[in-house]
Amino acid sequence: EMDYRGAMNDSDLTLQEFARLFGTTADNISADCRAIIDAHDFSYRTLAGEERDHVLLNVLKQIDANQFSLAGPEGKERWEKGWAENRDSFLESGGDASQLIPKYIRLGQPLRINQTYVEPTDPNFELNWYEVFRLWLFQTYLADAKTVYEFGCGSGFNLAVLAQLYPDKRYFGLDWASPSVDIVNELGISRGWDMHGHLFDFFSPDRSVRIEENSTVLTIGALEQTGADYEEFLQYLLEASPSLCINIEPIVEWYEGDNLVDYAAIQFHLNRNYWRGFHARLKELEQQNSRLKRLLADAELDKAILKEAASGNF
Repeated sequence: EMDYRGAMNDSDLTLQEFARLFGTTADNISADCRAIIDAHDFSYRTLAGEERDHVLLNVLKQIDANQFSLAGPEGKERWEKGWAENRDSFLESGGDASQLIPKYIRLGQPLRINQTYVEPTDPNFELNWYEVFRLWLFQTYLADAKTVYEFGCGSGFNLAVLAQLYPDKRYFGLDWASPSVDIVNELGISRGWDMHGHLFDFFSPDRSVRIEENSTVLTIGALEQTGADYEEFLQYLLEASPSLCINIEPIVEWYEGDNLVDYAAIQFHLNRNYWRGFHARLKELEQQNSRLKRLLADAELDKAILKEAASGNF
């Protein structure tokens, strides 16, 4: 059923919808997450007809116009400037954590949900959704971590929430932008958390930064800036061998090119030179590891056979 604006009837993200989007069940959504869901308005209009076409056309025009900055090493100055804005606002406010919200989170924009565009009722829909997802992620995967390393920590937006949730853990915030390091160190000092900032460049990893045992490595919207140039960081992680790596990043290979809205997202992703090929690279390494394990098993079997032969048991 359509209304006069060419949009479908109102919908909203229910608890079951949150669970589906997170790849889990409603039973695994904590009471804390449910309280956030209940506290906010997650209703929206699904755009259709001319409204949907207008949003889609605007996206495609911007892609064709090459208006966007590119991910990669050349973008460091841009991030230095952006995180400096958050740092200065945070310090001037006396440590107000709301000043850590990244500036690229803009209120009241059309959003993509279920391979279509929607207009949220609440302008803070995206931020509120992320608050639920982040809490679920932290409670599900980071409760038992002794130490957490967030690479590409940016404004410290995630570390501040994580440390408030688990104040007794040890935290490291790593970023190539010096204002990020300032923010993380200030959070540690002002809140009394065991939290430390370090300069770190994905494109040229500092191997003197050692990852402690029983540690979790976290990236959220950070590795996307490496494009296809992530191998050095991947090798760094393989050498460091943390207990767990969590990468919350856009995976262009998981979009469906036969869907028009997904297709626009793919073109946007490629136009920005965002992260790509990582999933396939992990699968390749997994296969190599499996082959190596088989070779080692065969070698051990050959060794056992030779030992038996040498003992005269054959």
